[in-house]
Amino acid sequence: MTIWICGTCGVEHPDTEEPPAGICRICADERQYVPASGQIWTTLDKLAADAHELVHQEPEPGIPRLHREPEFAIGQWTYLVQTEQGNLLWDPPNSVDQPLLDKITELGGAAVIVASHPHMYGSQVSLSHRLGNVPVLVHSADRQWVQREDRVIEEWRGTERILPGITLI
Repeated sequence: MTIWICGTCGVEHPDTEEPPAGICRICADERQYVPASGQIWTTLDKLAADAHELVHQEPEPGIPRLHREPEFAIGQWTYLVQTEQGNLLWDPPNSVDQPLLDKITELGGAAVIVASHPHMYGSQVSLSHRLGNVPVLVHSADRQWVQREDRVIEEWRGTERILPGITLI
């Protein structure tokens, strides 16, 4: 089985032998797009094998950010909000490889993964599995946009204090 990644938004899809039929639900939404050339699918293995580098910056103390260059899909930056009781990984990357995992580990790991919105779900489940099955929090209003269901996904709503000093609203 293979984890399929949408080439436009970078969101992971279920383990299947063949790419998902049709177009990515997230890209079909009016807030996104499907390229004129059509739907493109890739895999985590192919992304890891592509020539790229991991960019690490720290725009503010305790909030390092990571980015893949050249970027893939939406090209989001992933932030790691560091606390003494664990780290929040915000807007998970759309590709997962060993240099990324090594850097996250070097920076203290992740206690929880959260995306700001469905276009930023990236490879949240795959990353969670590689980081020891840390919880992936998905807001109840966006639950229907999860493309890869898994036991690590936990729904939240309202206001949720997830780590000391970090509250989701």
